[in-house]
Amino acid sequence: MLRKLLATLAIIIASTSARAQDPWLHLYYPDGSNYQAFDMNEVLEINFDELTGTMTINGINGASKAFAKSLDHFEINPNVAALFIDTDNADITEITSKVVYEDATLTFKGRGLQPDYSERVKIRGRGNSTWSYSKKPYRLKFTEKQRLLLPKKAKNFALLANYIDPSMMRNFVAFKFGQIIGMPWINHCEPVDVYLNGIYKGSYMITEKVGFNNGSVNLKAADEPNSIMLELDTNGHTDDDIYFESNYYDSDNGYYFPVIVKDPEAPEDPDEKETWINGWIADFDRFMEVVDSGSEDAIFEACDLESLVRFMMVFDICCNQEIDHPKSVFVYKTRGGKWNFGPCWDFDWAFGYSPTYSKGSNGWWGQHYESYENPLLGLGGNGNPIDGHAGVFFYKLCRTEAFQKRFKELWNEFYLNQINEFWDEFDAYAERLRPSANLQGLTRSQYQKFDTNVEELRQWVANRFEYINTDANHG
Repeated sequence: MLRKLLATLAIIIASTSARAQDPWLHLYYPDGSNYQAFDMNEVLEINFDELTGTMTINGINGASKAFAKSLDHFEINPNVAALFIDTDNADITEITSKVVYEDATLTFKGRGLQPDYSERVKIRGRGNSTWSYSKKPYRLKFTEKQRLLLPKKAKNFALLANYIDPSMMRNFVAFKFGQIIGMPWINHCEPVDVYLNGIYKGSYMITEKVGFNNGSVNLKAADEPNSIMLELDTNGHTDDDIYFESNYYDSDNGYYFPVIVKDPEAPEDPDEKETWINGWIADFDRFMEVVDSGSEDAIFEACDLESLVRFMMVFDICCNQEIDHPKSVFVYKTRGGKWNFGPCWDFDWAFGYSPTYSKGSNGWWGQHYESYENPLLGLGGNGNPIDGHAGVFFYKLCRTEAFQKRFKELWNEFYLNQINEFWDEFDAYAERLRPSANLQGLTRSQYQKFDTNVEELRQWVANRFEYINTDANHG
């Protein structure tokens, strides 16, 4: 058997020169307690001890590594890119602030995906509830635009930790689905291994920072000063945020919106700033009042139907009930245009994870994975939408005839013609992620059963697709 494996290995090694990505040797052990990877560009010779089933690797630089444990199997596949971030203060073992940046040098190892380079960078923490976990999410800020695996160069990037997501693929599912159905300005993502001052921090997802430009919502230069992006979020705000609570609120309709101005920077002149923000507050309140009126013509003169339908569809397939709170919900507008919904963001607390409400109940915040049949927008015991900060607002938008007609058209297009493309992309991302997930599994137990975790997510999404396709209200 080992001779056969060795012969196969020789054939694979000979064929790797044609690959675009660097080949890596991935070693797996029977008890799952270890995983190792070696750059094949640095490997000169591989030998098996056929009596013990162990391996010795001789490197080009003369180094030799012997492994006393018998292997379960090995693979020669690409590896994920790696970010080595070395702060100017070399004593730092963790980023501790979401406000203060640390100056650093980032060394990017593309491993065949992109050329290596080294560049100065600033790094700080980011996130709301995710910031409280032991695996921290980060924000990177460059002086000049850089390319970090994503389609467009940018100065700012987010590194998502996916701490509560054992598959590390929930955000990918939302982003990729949005791309396939044509959601405007949907994020892209790729897995990366992150090291801070030589300390392995884990498998991360690199993606665009939400905002104007930065690879996110790329407006025309002339439009950006006349546009605004708002984040609707009950998580609170800092003293540096421009924050307001929508005036259009009473206890009957539940339209209380905590709003943070995400982009752009406000005018520096105090009087000009006040006029600027008051104008946008009035505009947003008029939009809410129009929605409350129920007039479809007026509603879709005020907001873009196409972005709304796709936005809600992304949230629906993930059953991301944080839209009801709301949390991490974004809208943007250019003066003279319509309110647009998006970008879509933050899907680790979704897919039935700790649901706000479950099918057949009017409870709050269950503590376990729930049914894929849970509704995105909940109904209370009286058959009316649960009175939340945003639940009623989005419920009214989704009950319009124009919304339901267009949702059905787009859903049928996806289900009949695009679903196979989605599953192909899902499986391909899981394969790209696997080496990084295996490395992560050595340090954090929740990631050790990567294949099982991915399959559970895959089955949940497949069930959700079928539910949306057959449910009278599409979930």
